[in-house]
Amino acid sequence: MKKLSTANDTKNISLTIYNGGFGAVKETRYVNLTGAETELVFADVAQQIETESLLVDGLNILEFNYDYDLVDRDKLLRKYIDKEVYLKDRSTGDKKCCRLLSVEGSGRCVLEDSSTKEIYIDAYAELILPSLPSGLIVKPALVWKIAKSTSENVKVSYLSQGFNWNANYVIEILENTLNIAGWAEIENRSGTTFENTRVKLIAGDVNRIKKDDDYEMEDRMYICESAAAPQAEEKSFFDYHMYTLLHPTTLKDNQTKQINILNGLNIPYKRYYQLNTRDEKVNVVIEFFNSKECGLGIAMPKGKIKLYKADEADGSLEFIGEDSIDHTPKDENIKLTIGNAFDITFTYGEIDRKKNNGFEHYKYEYAIKNHKDEPAEVHFDHYTWGVWEMVSSTHDYVKKTSGLLEFSVNVSADSETKVEFEYKVDRRTEVVIKK
Repeated sequence: MKKLSTANDTKNISLTIYNGGFGAVKETRYVNLTGAETELVFADVAQQIETESLLVDGLNILEFNYDYDLVDRDKLLRKYIDKEVYLKDRSTGDKKCCRLLSVEGSGRCVLEDSSTKEIYIDAYAELILPSLPSGLIVKPALVWKIAKSTSENVKVSYLSQGFNWNANYVIEILENTLNIAGWAEIENRSGTTFENTRVKLIAGDVNRIKKDDDYEMEDRMYICESAAAPQAEEKSFFDYHMYTLLHPTTLKDNQTKQINILNGLNIPYKRYYQLNTRDEKVNVVIEFFNSKECGLGIAMPKGKIKLYKADEADGSLEFIGEDSIDHTPKDENIKLTIGNAFDITFTYGEIDRKKNNGFEHYKYEYAIKNHKDEPAEVHFDHYTWGVWEMVSSTHDYVKKTSGLLEFSVNVSADSETKVEFEYKVDRRTEVVIKK
């Protein structure tokens, strides 16, 4: 005896979605088995289910298959091969009982008249099929052969490809502070709709065995208005972070949904310029501290950040650049490179080199021009090598590593500032004479 279970029997369902293009489905259904059933068809599962991940509680499963047959013409006809069907004459309405012998790819049929044994090829008649044959599943389903059971409910958990979520952020730049809204972009391509589902989002890099056809989320650009309050609750979970949606939601197949997960207002930020010596460009940098004291203080999943600033002339928000961040915990600096400065230029180079008492001296000059009508804070890095020592410098610097110096220079409006420094590298050779 066969029993059919569909999504209409669902008592509760939850979905945990990961950054890597997959999700975990957890579902409890009312099945009301009497003990007479030998097969349970558990329909309306995700089309991209990973059957090896299946966990079932409440049943003793002896064997199971995953079936998903779309009812197109050719597939349906093949289910009737060697079975009786009927040919109906389109003009008279007369019906003949025939046996279906074969079906070609284009839906062309070969039939045998059950009475006369005549063979019909591409008969000009309407083909009538008896009731749907056993074994044709029109929705994705797990077909379980089960031991005798009187279970009322069954709990099922499994992983499925076709889910994904990314974080998108929108920042409004003000005079000295910024406002930020974070959105979870959830996408369901699993092949199944999930109604009234409790959803959790896991932020972090969960290790999985890679496949050549791993799902990747398409690149999109969304501009969203902030909700009154975040619609998700964030907490640490194992070595990841979890965002639990506050209310159940429906994820339709092939649907993308946006959920507000964080808001921050009046967050102090710093704008400065970074000399990019490799590309000979001057990058515009926005940097702020992700702390509760600064108005944020929440783990930020990896994603793209788009920045806007209001045009004072008409108040409209204009796009000024974007960058991306990796998974970033609270109490960390967030540094965004959003474009190249138009009005700041620079030149640099080695202007002198000499040797003196076993030391090699190097002298560099960075000339920075600020064509803006306001001062500019400009940063640049300089790499050294070997065992070195600074001889002189026109400006202060920070030694970030043994071979990396960072300069921070304030350049007045519509002016030029030159940074010169000289360091020496020890080239002496130590000779050890053994007696």
